[in-house]
Amino acid sequence: MWVIYQWIKKNSYPLLAFSLFLFSFNQILQYQIYQHSFYFNTSISFIRSIDEWRTNFTSFVNLKTENEKLRNENLFLRNSISYSDSLIGLYDQIKGDTSYVDTLTSLGKTRKISYDYVSAKVIRNSTNRPDNYFYLDKGSVHGIKEQMAVMGPEGVVGVIIQTTKHYAVGMSVLNSKFETTPLLKRLGLREGVLKWNGSDSRIMNLDEISRTEKVKAGDLVLTSNYSSIFPPYQPIGKVKKVNTNTSSQFSEIEVELSTNFNKLNTVYCVSTRFKNEMDSLQNSPLISPVSGKSDKNR
Repeated sequence: MWVIYQWIKKNSYPLLAFSLFLFSFNQILQYQIYQHSFYFNTSISFIRSIDEWRTNFTSFVNLKTENEKLRNENLFLRNSISYSDSLIGLYDQIKGDTSYVDTLTSLGKTRKISYDYVSAKVIRNSTNRPDNYFYLDKGSVHGIKEQMAVMGPEGVVGVIIQTTKHYAVGMSVLNSKFETTPLLKRLGLREGVLKWNGSDSRIMNLDEISRTEKVKAGDLVLTSNYSSIFPPYQPIGKVKKVNTNTSSQFSEIEVELSTNFNKLNTVYCVSTRFKNEMDSLQNSPLISPVSGKSDKNR
């Protein structure tokens, strides 16, 4: 303690000068509009440069993992033709590198649902908060819009909620406000609500599934055609644990996510060209009073 006191006493003048400098600098930034604006813009630019440098470095380190994910994604696209009874044509029409038309059958009738894809890189992402978000390096000038689904090489990632010209912010599935109705492939069951439990970034809870349903560990969980945002039959994860409580009519189901959000890098923003038509029907005065429920983040 005596040594610290002596050091402070010896360097009191430089310390005082440094303190006065910091105080003066703070006053200038606080009360001078031009200096405040210059400092703020410079800080944002510096932080953005750091984020991009960190993203480039992480991308380089994870090249092997990313290549493996791309191979798995190609395998999934090839297998999707055979595993889905309702999917009868993949890549029916290709336009550049950003769009294709899926041909689906519904109630014995064939109709086309078109999706547009925009690839982007994640430059910032959180997984340890109750409400997590991610930031992309592309925005409205690249074709990204609000309410676009965001998919990764391994499965569902989230929904775009805000865009600027060159950047976009997405709501992660690791968010208390996110929920969707999935498809349990083996059972052909489109029921329940998938939500994040707020603790483990690899686990979500599937609620409101009757305990009479024969859900088993290992069952594939996919997006369903009940969503107006996500394309159907895309991977979300698989059932990890099923607890049947006799005091409740619903099972407690844990779903292990297929996407590892701690290694999220490349994503695809997806939009359906017919979303406006679907939303106009859903918001029809003949339907809204009956349903009374929004599908905004589904």
